[in-house]
Amino acid sequence: MLPAIWHRYIFLFGIIGLACGMLFGTVPTSIPQIILAANWLLEKNFSEKIYRLKTNKIFLTIITLYLLHIIGMLYTENTQQGLNDLRNKLPLLSLPIILFSTQPLTSKEFKLLFNFFFLSVLVSTVCCYFVYAGYTKKIIIDVRNASVFMSHIRFSLFIAFTIIALAYYFMKENKLILKLLYIITSCWLLYFMYKLEMATGFLCLLITTGILVSSLGLKRLNKTIALGLGIVLVVSFGLVINRGVSGLKMFEPLPASASNQILEKNINGRGFYHDTRSKVAENGNLIFININSFELEKEWNERSAIKFNELDRKGNEVKFTALRFLASKGLTKDSLGIASLSQTEITAIENGNTNYKYNINSGLISKWRGLVWEYAKYKRGENPSGHTLTMRLEFWKNATYIIYMNPVFGVGTGDIQDAFNAMYDQTKSKLDPVWRLRCHNQYLAITVAFGMLGLLLFLFYLFYPAIILRKKLHYLYWPFLIIALLSFVTEDTLETQAGVTFFIFFQVLFLWLASFQTNTDLRNQD
Repeated sequence: MLPAIWHRYIFLFGIIGLACGMLFGTVPTSIPQIILAANWLLEKNFSEKIYRLKTNKIFLTIITLYLLHIIGMLYTENTQQGLNDLRNKLPLLSLPIILFSTQPLTSKEFKLLFNFFFLSVLVSTVCCYFVYAGYTKKIIIDVRNASVFMSHIRFSLFIAFTIIALAYYFMKENKLILKLLYIITSCWLLYFMYKLEMATGFLCLLITTGILVSSLGLKRLNKTIALGLGIVLVVSFGLVINRGVSGLKMFEPLPASASNQILEKNINGRGFYHDTRSKVAENGNLIFININSFELEKEWNERSAIKFNELDRKGNEVKFTALRFLASKGLTKDSLGIASLSQTEITAIENGNTNYKYNINSGLISKWRGLVWEYAKYKRGENPSGHTLTMRLEFWKNATYIIYMNPVFGVGTGDIQDAFNAMYDQTKSKLDPVWRLRCHNQYLAITVAFGMLGLLLFLFYLFYPAIILRKKLHYLYWPFLIIALLSFVTEDTLETQAGVTFFIFFQVLFLWLASFQTNTDLRNQD
């Protein structure tokens, strides 16, 4: 056994390594956890560690979620999948054991950890932006693919939490140079979220900031600062809501548009096809009118290497992408319309862009357009496969059916996907087999697996420690918790390594430190 001071150094190396590594994929996330576990075993002192664990009621609460998954194995049918799930979620057990049996961080160690975390988030965003901007050989058609280390949505949660944490340290810091550094980093992260269409993270950031300012900030901040923040939040929410509401009508036709006039023939004397029943439009111009398919296909095939009846680079049929793009410009859908497009616009259509005003660089505006279009298609009864929003509606609908059939104990740890597969067949879902996925909602995922009893235990697991330790918890715990709770609505966050590591790392970190406090001044620790 090494001297105690060396074990402490190894522990700090491991925990800081995990704070950094979880931004960069599976291997950098796993190695620090292996180091922490090995150091914990080599350090020994097991009797003292066990005593700390069994006398800490917060620890006993924290491990109940993993124990719930073990209990769910008793009545699962797909044992192999259940074992895989237990392995993937092992951090829910291992990190609480290691941290709660270890002496807590000092204020310097805590701040050092967060500084490395901030740096890792910054480096990760810069790397992803290089990919997004085309500085690597990777071709980016969907901005989500620029998030090369983890899921686009999971990454947005890290960034949203980081922005709030930087704002916290900005208010605590006295050095001007560090204040400027925090501001510049926050502005960069906001820009990055906008360009990479991180709608989930952006909404989490807005909602969390609003809750914090209204519940904590107005009570403790200087009145002038609190008033200023309140005004900024109200204006921001107003602008977002106004833009969102106005965007709901973006695919409706404008009666005054000259492009909506029904034409009999084109300049070549050929007739047009019109679907007057369809009222879907781009930029107010009807899509399915003034179409000559023969000329459209012939002219397109002469200008593009991707044939008219093939798929664009986003996986949609080129002919429909071209129809929408031509409509967005108010052009006829024939040889003249295609001839009016520049080669850059032809490439844009090949890349799956449906509107000349919006392309891969349009940020959150483009994301909102895509969501509204998805919902419009879903209302028309079209297949939701591959679409972010409408697939979730399908997932949630089928999840509620499974819960209705297994209300008390659920289907078990390993049977979630099997239950969904059977329910998709039973409901005759239009989802393609490759898109017949699980809940994408953590509350529903827990209820499907463990029933209403499991959901109640999950809620107890989330809120009991926060209530008991509310006067000892660090301020940053609250934005973390709110972001996590919000993410659970649209994501089954705990079903992937990146998601479960993000959640349990900060959940255990803050609760571990708070549970060892003998006073209520942890907030001033850093």
